Amino acid sequence: MQAKTLLVTRPNHDLITNYLFYWAALVVKLAKRKGFKILDLSGAKANYRVFVSYVKKHHPKLVFLNGHGSADAITGYGNEIIIQVNLNDNLLKGSIVYARSCDAASILGKTSVRNGTAAFVGYKKKFILCYSPSKITKPLSDEVAILFLEPSNLIPISLIKGNIVEAAYQKSQNAMRSNFWFMLSTKAAQNQKDAAPYLWANRKNQVLLGNPDAKL
Repeated sequence: MQAKTLLVTRPNHDLITNYLFYWAALVVKLAKRKGFKILDLSGAKANYRVFVSYVKKHHPKLVFLNGHGSADAITGYGNEIIIQVNLNDNLLKGSIVYARSCDAASILGKTSVRNGTAAFVGYKKKFILCYSPSKITKPLSDEVAILFLEPSNLIPISLIKGNIVEAAYQKSQNAMRSNFWFMLSTKAAQNQKDAAPYLWANRKNQVLLGNPDAKL
């Protein structure tokens, strides 16, 4: 049986993308254990030329995009646009896409689905990542960032484990709700409490477009 393919973009040219770089690596690690073929566009490899050529050649079933975004585009390394409305938003036909990028679900996600993307999970407004300044050299042990990135990682993790998109989306939503209530509790540190409204905004702005029953 042919291995399922995961394509992930992991630029790391600034503080926020560096956090996403390390947290997306946890998804890559799981996918490898599950026997997926991995197309890891890490660092400077997350550029337009490589992205387009890999998608056209391999037709990945799961595409996990990490990078800055806007309503109509998602960028890779150095903020180079890799996918954009009216440029190549028909590229991901048949794929399930999770875009950990600001605003991209508001327009790009919709046009991608109209052009054949099976399902698109992303954010219709900003994806906000709060972090602890004392932990910026250790993104995986950041006690604030974990409350944002663990729930967002659940989208690709759940899909890799065989869940339908709707189930993956609900797992992420539920984890954000659970973390939010923790952040309001007496158990949370002050920096975690302060970040609570931003996590709730992520939960509100995370949307599922396309076929909720799609699966890998």
